[in-house]
Amino acid sequence: MKIRFGSIVLLVCAHLAGCGGGGGGGSPRPITNHAVTISWAANHEKGVNSAGGGYNVMISGAPTIEILFNGTTTPTSAPPVVLQTGTYTVTVTAFAALDSQGGATGSVSAPSQTLTVDVP
Repeated sequence: MKIRFGSIVLLVCAHLAGCGGGGGGGSPRPITNHAVTISWAANHEKGVNSAGGGYNVMISGAPTIEILFNGTTTPTSAPPVVLQTGTYTVTVTAFAALDSQGGATGSVSAPSQTLTVDVP
């Protein structure tokens, strides 16, 4: 899904690796672990793509993942996170070390639209 805030456009996708089939029946599903990767379209604002810039990925029930600009390429995904069976919400914000006037107070985008991820 595309999320717009200001001039920032993020694409947040969740990819489940190692998902088993199954379903149906009245018994509860077993709790299993799955690797989940969150990715987005690159933000093209200079501050995000400079030293001290990057993204924060928030997954409910997990610590915030900070993805920093590495000096050469704009990051567009977080490392895989192992999540147990359940429903999670994901939001992403972009940040810069400088504010819009070039001051050192920094700036953070509004959060993306919330994505709900159901891990089987």
